[in-house]
Amino acid sequence: MKKNLLLLSLFALWQLPVASQTEIKAVSGIYAGGHIRRGRPQTIEKLRKSGFTYILLFNVHVDTDGTLKTDGETICKDGEYVFQNTQPYYQQDIKDLKTAPTSIQRVEIVIGGWGNDSYDHIRDLIKEHGTGSTTMLYKNFKALKEAVPEIDAVNNDDEHCYDLETGAKFHIMMYNLGYKTTLAPYTNKTYWQNLCTKIRATKPRAVDRVMVQCYDGGAGNLNQVGSWTFTGVTERHAGLLDYSNDWSVDRNLEQFQKWKDDGVATGGFVWLYNDGYDETWDLNGWASGMNRIYKAVEVPEEEAMVEVFSGSNYTGYSVKLPVGTYTLPDLAVYGLRANDLESLKILKEGATARIYKKENNTGTSLLCKVDRKALTTTFKNQINSITVTYEDPVGISKPEAEKTDKDVMVYTLDGKLLCKGKNALQNSALKGKTVIVKEGNRSVKVKL
Repeated sequence: MKKNLLLLSLFALWQLPVASQTEIKAVSGIYAGGHIRRGRPQTIEKLRKSGFTYILLFNVHVDTDGTLKTDGETICKDGEYVFQNTQPYYQQDIKDLKTAPTSIQRVEIVIGGWGNDSYDHIRDLIKEHGTGSTTMLYKNFKALKEAVPEIDAVNNDDEHCYDLETGAKFHIMMYNLGYKTTLAPYTNKTYWQNLCTKIRATKPRAVDRVMVQCYDGGAGNLNQVGSWTFTGVTERHAGLLDYSNDWSVDRNLEQFQKWKDDGVATGGFVWLYNDGYDETWDLNGWASGMNRIYKAVEVPEEEAMVEVFSGSNYTGYSVKLPVGTYTLPDLAVYGLRANDLESLKILKEGATARIYKKENNTGTSLLCKVDRKALTTTFKNQINSITVTYEDPVGISKPEAEKTDKDVMVYTLDGKLLCKGKNALQNSALKGKTVIVKEGNRSVKVKL
């Protein structure tokens, strides 16, 4: 075979990204109340492992003077962050929520809720003082952002104030401080649509998600999610309760699947992780299912190396994995529930999967180089982490005398350039070495 033809076949197998380089979309959210502080550090660890891709911290209350509080404790006052006086671990805990290994990609604070008068106070403060950098409202939210920079957005759960002018000014101010905005309506559709339009007229990127409540007062939205349209905002999530609706996890997931199939939702969220009883419900089951339905990760066919199945004989739901190391939260992001693997397929020659019982890719494991239609009882429904590798089965046995049609670059496995040019592969010094051969933006590992 001529060298240029062999290279053509080699470059059909592109170098694949590892899991940490894969884009993860925030499609599964959970509201979390003061329980994550009262029950720390266990609650923080549970959320990191859960599979949820974003978390909404319920809630931040705005007082009449602009002081920020939660559960009666002061967060920011007079332009200073003082929460460390009562919650010394809070800053590190929020940082840990987004520190690998974790599934959480985004953290939001919630303002509002039933009976909450924060937006009344925001309205009055803005009407009297505006939103400039010398106002207490501005100073306190600035202090919060500087103290806890991991907070990405503010979730608007206004349930009775509905003042369009000051609501828009507030979120424009928040965007200038580094907070994006998500909206959580359940009624008064015209107000929310007008608010979104008014914010985006000044800051087009400020509002990036709408979250339609389909429970309690918003129960009537269950079959009306698609009617909540917002010009310019493509991310529309629908929400359910984690309790009091007499639905199992699987029944809830059926509703999320229906919304996805109907094309009315791009993601979902759940209310509310807030008390000790919540430790009995399956965070990972909810999150992994929502991630699977709404595709938190899209795996191109050419990158899929292994397909894992929840049932034996390749039945049940399945998840495809590219090259990478997958801890428990990683697998949940891709859609695999903890302890829910019974069979697997190797999709490409040269791919292998090592499956582990422990969640951090250590301990008892099984190397799979061929399809496994049924795992043994030692591993069946006991897998919590996976490592997927790929060795290119195509090699070059003997350099040809002819030059290639295009320039190539030859690197060591750690990225050091060895040689380049149309005749780079003819270099006798490379014989027997395993290298990375690159042409343009395509590359492959080969043994020369």
